[in-house]
Amino acid sequence: MSPRVEEKRKPLHMIEKRQRPELQTPMMRQYLAIKEKHPREILFFRMGDFYEMFLDDAEEASQLLGLTLTSRSKDKGAIPMAGIPVRALDSYLPKLLEAGKRVAICEQTEDPKEAKGIVDREVVRVISPGTITDERLVDEKSNNFIAAIAQGKKDYGLAWLDVTTGQFLIWEADEAEAILAQLARIDPAEILLPESLAFQPKETNRLTTALDGIVQSPYPDPLFDPQTAYRCLTEQFGTRTLEGFGCDHMKHAIAAGGGLMRYVLDTQKNALRHITKITPFRHQKHVPIDQTTRRALEISETYRGGNRSGTLISCFDRTSTALGARLLREWLMSPLTDVDTILQRQNSVADLVKDEAVRCELIELLRQVHDLERLSTRLSYRSANARDLVALARTLEIIPSIDQLLARCDASYLQDLRRRFDVPHNLVTEIGTVIVDDPPISIKEGGIIREGFEPELDEVREIASQGTRWIASFQHREIERTGIPSLKIGYNKVFGYYLEVTNTHLGKVPEHYIRKQTLKNCERFLTADLKEYETKVLNAKERAVSLEYDLFCNLRDQATSHIQQLQKIAGALAEVDVLSTFARLAHERRYTRPVVNESRVLRIVDGRHPIVEEFQGGETFVPNPIDLTPDGNIMVITGPNMAGKSTYIRQIALLTLLAQTGSFLPAREAEIGVVDRIFTRVGAADDLARGQSTFMVEMNETANILNNATDRSLIILDEVGRGTSTFDGVSLAWAITEFLAEKVNCRTLFATHYHELTALSTLYPSLRNFNFSVKEWKDEIIFLRQLVEGGTDKSYGIHVARLAGIPAAVLDRAKEILANLESQAFDLQDQPKLAHKNEPSAPSAPDGSRLQLDFFRSANEKILEELKAADLNSMTPLEALQLFADLQKRLV
Repeated sequence: MSPRVEEKRKPLHMIEKRQRPELQTPMMRQYLAIKEKHPREILFFRMGDFYEMFLDDAEEASQLLGLTLTSRSKDKGAIPMAGIPVRALDSYLPKLLEAGKRVAICEQTEDPKEAKGIVDREVVRVISPGTITDERLVDEKSNNFIAAIAQGKKDYGLAWLDVTTGQFLIWEADEAEAILAQLARIDPAEILLPESLAFQPKETNRLTTALDGIVQSPYPDPLFDPQTAYRCLTEQFGTRTLEGFGCDHMKHAIAAGGGLMRYVLDTQKNALRHITKITPFRHQKHVPIDQTTRRALEISETYRGGNRSGTLISCFDRTSTALGARLLREWLMSPLTDVDTILQRQNSVADLVKDEAVRCELIELLRQVHDLERLSTRLSYRSANARDLVALARTLEIIPSIDQLLARCDASYLQDLRRRFDVPHNLVTEIGTVIVDDPPISIKEGGIIREGFEPELDEVREIASQGTRWIASFQHREIERTGIPSLKIGYNKVFGYYLEVTNTHLGKVPEHYIRKQTLKNCERFLTADLKEYETKVLNAKERAVSLEYDLFCNLRDQATSHIQQLQKIAGALAEVDVLSTFARLAHERRYTRPVVNESRVLRIVDGRHPIVEEFQGGETFVPNPIDLTPDGNIMVITGPNMAGKSTYIRQIALLTLLAQTGSFLPAREAEIGVVDRIFTRVGAADDLARGQSTFMVEMNETANILNNATDRSLIILDEVGRGTSTFDGVSLAWAITEFLAEKVNCRTLFATHYHELTALSTLYPSLRNFNFSVKEWKDEIIFLRQLVEGGTDKSYGIHVARLAGIPAAVLDRAKEILANLESQAFDLQDQPKLAHKNEPSAPSAPDGSRLQLDFFRSANEKILEELKAADLNSMTPLEALQLFADLQKRLV
C-alpha cells in the first residue's frame, strides 16, 4: 500500500467555483452540497447504472483508474467527469484503496419514478483501507485492522479494530517505540490520528514519521477527548461504564478507542452490532515481536521479497478454517509468557496427538465450518444473503458433533472451549424451515423461501406461474359462452390484456364487454374479470419477490440477535482449529512436546529449523543442539560462510517462539524457560528515506537491544560490526559482547566472523565458543552443518568467492593478503590483542598509539626478532642507544 498522510485541505469546490454557471444546475448543486461534507474522499455519485465523478475527483480518479476523462459539455469551462459502471465497483475500488484513498459511496435513496425533480441522494458508506468489509477485497486468513493513536503528555493510547470480525482492542504505553512495535505486530491497513498530531511538521513528529508506510487518516481532535470517547464506547456497548471490560482506568487508550469507534460509525453509516466488546491488551502476558525481529525470523513475510511463502506462518498454516488461520497468525505473532496458559495449550495438543481418531474426525468436521466472524459482520451490516444463512445453519449443525469429539479428551482447556458452544438451535431450525437448500445469491429476485412456509406467498407464486394457463382457460370459456369462434386474448403495454373480436362477430359481443380500441378489421374489449386477473398476474411476481424479501429480512434480523453467541462459538472453533493443527503437525513432522517453565534454561536436543526442514525438498536436515544455563548463557559461534550459523541462530529463536505459543517442536527433546523478549540483529539493510546507512540501521537495532534487554530475554546477533571498518567493527563487537556478559546476562547467540571474540571465553565463564565444522580435502571444503564446541580461526570466504565465480587471479592475491593479516592477530606474548584492557601501564608507540592494536606487524617481524634476541646486559649504554636508534629508523 502506498505510504500516504492525508493533507489538510479545504473542500475541493471553492466558493468562486460555485459561481460558475455550469455548476448551477440542480444536479450539480446537489453534488457540491454532498461533496462539501466529504472533502477528503473521492465521491462516487450514483446516476442510473453508473457512479460518476466530477471536477477534481474526476481528474484524480481518471489517473489512478485509467479512466477516460470527459465533460458534460464542450464549452469553455466544461465540468470534468469520469465514471464507472455500478456493477464494476469491486474491480475499481481496490485500486483506489491501494493508493491510500477513501471512497464515499453516494446512492440514489429515492425511486426515480416517484421523484419530483432531482432524485434524492446521500452517502451510504465511506470505504477506506481499514474499513473494507467485502470478503473479495480482504485476505480471509489475515485480519484487516484499522488503528488509532491518542497522545498524552508523556504516554500514548492505541486502539485497533478489525471491522470484518468485530475484534476490538486497546492498550497504553509510555513510549513511542512500544507503540511502533505493537503496530508492527498488528500491521494495520490504516491509522487514525488526531488532526493536531497528524498535521505536525514531520521534523518535530517522530511518531508519524515512523508511520510513513501506512495510510494515515486525520480526524478532529474533539472526538479523541477522553470523556467524549468514553461516552461513545458506552453507547456502542449499551453499558453505563467500561468497568466490566477491565479498561475503565485506561484514559488514553479509551481516547483512542472512542475516536476510532466514532470514525467507523461515521463512515459505515451502520449500528455495527457485531462490535460487542472492547478488550484491553495485556502486554505482560505476551512476548513483543518488533518489526526487526519479525522480518529477521521471517514470521509473516520473507526477508527478501516480502512474500508469504517460505515464512513460519505459511509453514504452520494447515488450518481448516479462515477463523483458525487468523488466530494462528495472531498466536505466532504474539507468543505467551504465562506458563500456565502455555501448558494448557500443550495438554490440549497432547490429547489430540494421542487420539488419532478424534484428531482426524475433528479436522474433517472443521473443514465444513464457515467463517462465523465475518458472517456475523454481514449480519450486522444487513448485507448477509440467503446463502450466508444456509452456511450459518450448516456450521451450527456441525457444532454438536465437534462437541462430542472434544468430550473424549481429558484436557481442561478443551473442555472450557466446549462450554462456549452455546448453539441457538431454534435459529438453525428456522433457517432450515424458511430457506431453500440452494438459494440464489440475490435476495431481491425471489427463489429464496421454501414452498409451504407462507400461504400468501404460495398463492401469489401460483398466480404468477399459472397466469398463462388461466388466460388460455379464460379465452376458451369466453368462446363457448359468447359463441365467437375467433375471439382471442392479446396483450400490449398500453392496454394490458384485452379481448379481440373481428368485425364479423361484433353483434355477439356481450353488454358487459367494455370497448377499448377500434381497428380496421376488429375491435378490442376489456372485462372486469380480465382486468382483475391482469392486475394479479402482472403484480404477482413483484409481490412474490417483495414477500420473500420481507420474510428473509425478518429471518436475518432474528439471526442478527444471536451475534454475540455466534462470535463466542467462532472464537472457540478458531482455537480448536489451531490446536488440532498443532497436533496434526506434531504427528506428521515428528515434533515433540517441550518442557516450558520459569527457569532461564534453553536446552534443545537435535533441534531442526521448522521452515528450512519443510521447504528444502526432501534433503535431510542436520539437527543441532543448544544448552544454555544461567552459568553459561552466551554462545559465540564462528565457522565458515555458508556453514549454517545464521540458520542455526534463527532456528533457536523460532523454536523458542513456537514453544511459547503452545506448539510442539521439531526436536528430540527440549526445555525452554520462557523469555520476555526476543531480540534480533540480523542482515544488512539501509533506510535511505530517513538518511540512515546500513551501519546506522545496524547500530540503531543494536542500541535497542542493549537498552531494553533483560536477563530473561533471548538475543540473536548475526555479524554485528561488519558494516564498518575492520578495526571499528571488531572493537564494537567485542565491547557489545562484554556488555551483554557483564550487564545484561541473558541468553545470547552471537554468530560472527570476528574470530578474535573467541578469546572472550578466557575472561567470562558464562561465554562458550562453538563453530560449524567443515571437512577440507585438497582445495575443497565440505559443509557438515554440525555444531561443535570450540572456536575456529577460518571463515573460508575465499572458497565461497571461488564458488561464486570470482577470477582466479583475485583469489590468489586474496590468499596472500589473508596470510599476512592472519599472522598479526596476536601480541608479543601470543595472546589475543583485543583481550587487553586499556591500562595506563600498557606500552605505547612513540606517536602514542597502542602497540597491542597493531594488526599489521609483518613488515616489522625481523626487527622484533632482533630486539628479542639482543643481550642488553652485555651492551654499554651507548651501544644500547645505537641499537635502539637503528631499529627505530627501520620501523614501518
